[in-house]
Amino acid sequence: MAKKLRITQIGSAIGRQFDQKGTLKALGIRKLNSTVVKDDTPQIRGMIRKIRHLLVVEEIEEEKITSPVKKQEKVTTAKKGKSQKSKGKNVKETVKKKDKGKSNETK
Repeated sequence: MAKKLRITQIGSAIGRQFDQKGTLKALGIRKLNSTVVKDDTPQIRGMIRKIRHLLVVEEIEEEKITSPVKKQEKVTTAKKGKSQKSKGKNVKETVKKKDKGKSNETK
């Protein structure tokens, strides 16, 4: 079985040298506490060694890797067959109408 590395960023890239930020980007790490799984190659090990103070690295086997769960899109149903966009416009129009009515009442 091929070995893999689970790489997690634990240190901030703010104030780091440009080459260290580039190494994080090359590893595919975008945010603090984000995790990527990479093959265990000398190239990846070299990148890890360069920014080891920002990372936590775990060796794992290929069988133990779980695929990330994709976020499900929210499905909402519009009432009376109207789309969400048109519904939003209607709400804005009624708010404007209410605002006009309130301004007349206060005069």
